[in-house]
Amino acid sequence: MRRRALSAWKGADLDPIGLHEARHTAASMMIASDADIKAISPTAMGHTSITITLDRYGHLLPGSVSEFGAKMDAYLEGRAG
Repeated sequence: MRRRALSAWKGADLDPIGLHEARHTAASMMIASDADIKAISPTAMGHTSITITLDRYGHLLPGSVSEFGAKMDAYLEGRAG
């Protein structure tokens, strides 16, 4: 597998990286593209549980604590009004 990967990187005129690094890069790019984490976990990453994916890549998901608070406020105001 490594030999095939090296050949592909060479053919694309790219500096080779390790397969583990390539796997992490692919997962990071899927998350950045806003792909559904529930689809990424078993389908692309082969994780047996979404918890594994979230533990490893959760920090890459969009949003922050302040954004969460603002979204909750907007939801509750819409609900109350």
